[in-house]
Amino acid sequence: MPASKKSLKRATVIIPPIEDFYITPHRMSSLGISIVLQILEKAHFDVLLIDAMETPLREKPLPLPRDLSYLKPHLLPRETGKCSFFSRFSHFGKSYHEIIEKICIFEPAICFIGCFAWCYSSPVIELAKRIKKCLSYTTVVAGGAGVSVYPDYFLREAAIDHIISGEAEINLPRFLDYFLDDCRSPESVPGLGWKKGQLRRCNPSGQITYDDTILPVVKKNAETPSRIIYSASLSRGCPEQCRFCANHLVHGRSFRRCTMELFDARLKKLPRPKGSKEVHFNFEDDNLLCDTPFFMALLVRGKEAFPSIRFSAENGLDYRLLTPERCGELIDAGFRQFNFTLGSVAREVRERAERTARIDRYDRLLDCAERRGIPVVTYVICGFPDETKDSIAENLRFLLPRATIIGLSLFYPVPGIPGFEDRTIFEKLLPQVCTGASAYPWSRHLTTETLITAFRLARLINLMKTALKSAEETAVIERTISTGRLHTVVKEQGIRRIVEVPKQDAELVGMVVTSPALSCIRPISSNYKHP
Repeated sequence: MPASKKSLKRATVIIPPIEDFYITPHRMSSLGISIVLQILEKAHFDVLLIDAMETPLREKPLPLPRDLSYLKPHLLPRETGKCSFFSRFSHFGKSYHEIIEKICIFEPAICFIGCFAWCYSSPVIELAKRIKKCLSYTTVVAGGAGVSVYPDYFLREAAIDHIISGEAEINLPRFLDYFLDDCRSPESVPGLGWKKGQLRRCNPSGQITYDDTILPVVKKNAETPSRIIYSASLSRGCPEQCRFCANHLVHGRSFRRCTMELFDARLKKLPRPKGSKEVHFNFEDDNLLCDTPFFMALLVRGKEAFPSIRFSAENGLDYRLLTPERCGELIDAGFRQFNFTLGSVAREVRERAERTARIDRYDRLLDCAERRGIPVVTYVICGFPDETKDSIAENLRFLLPRATIIGLSLFYPVPGIPGFEDRTIFEKLLPQVCTGASAYPWSRHLTTETLITAFRLARLINLMKTALKSAEETAVIERTISTGRLHTVVKEQGIRRIVEVPKQDAELVGMVVTSPALSCIRPISSNYKHP
């Protein structure tokens, strides 16, 4: 049916599927889409939300993409257990066919497709092509952080009519005015990408949000018989200059947060749990400590609304902004786990990444958390440009004796971050290469073999710190240490066997498993989440 015979105010908003080696539910809270829905509702659009990632989440194995073929020697199809790497590439979420079928029934005048990370660009483009094939008159718009870092990559796709970069609160209302009014010029819309004949234009994003325009998002992420888990995002921007972070490309470098009045209003709309069910808030913001008084007031408001509330910040808190005293206050307020972002302990790596460290403070915070029985996950990044094997080993040896689980992330770039301003280099590789699980060697000193070995070593150390281990897990640890070679578990026809990992960096293994710090490992609380 032609667009002229449909209401222009019929819109579909799509959270697309993901193609990767793994997915975790808290990564897929899609809080940005919640803001888009609020804006469309305020503009009186008839909206159909299609969440391809809603639970229960489905997984369909896919052939390994050609650009990731270098990983094939490292993937053990039947590998299992806590020392494993990823085993298969998959499509997570609803199928393209299911999504398109719903869109064709609804017949929207406009489709918004969200892309929360650059590395997941491919499903966005594939969906756009299928939408146009089904409903040629529908306007297709791509937006989100993944689009904002490289707008032209999406705009040059024939199936995508517009892109919107930057922050939705500022740019989306202006776009809706343009979409509904043929007389308006596309040049008047900040952050809009548009086409005129063979030309492509991307307007600057223009303004950024300020306190009164930041829409606080609190979204139910999961519910169990004993608790309700919410994800929350209340702030924007980061003043730090860390070279590996892309936050500033979308939200700028000035820290802003929503008003307490807007947060209170959002809290009041949340349903009260029945019986003794616990409420858990996970703050996705990793920078709320930039305004510590506001952060502490948030926790008080949450406690007033839900006496049984518990808190976490799984994207990480900047430990450099915490003191042991403040750490104790967060525990008293309801924090039940700390996730600290360390980056790297190697000085030369930190200096190149422009990331400062306060190791003495970090250790005091660990002591505080351990005394109070609160688990800590420490995030380190491995594989920075120009990083070496020595600095990777230094990070692992540093964390060996400390009362923390290791959350090791393999470095990947985002178009536009320092060192990767030339976005054309990303046209030579599939976007999925820019994920941690792809273990692509962005440093000239490292290989994929070394990076995956580091990942496996971190998992081995976490297992060694686990208080309760099975006989099989103990055997894996003992065999690895005695031989200096990583071992893992495979399951074939129902039979589990301990095998040596076929492709590994034996030198890096030796640099860690022969460390004197190995004898200082202590079992830690079973309350830790195993990364």
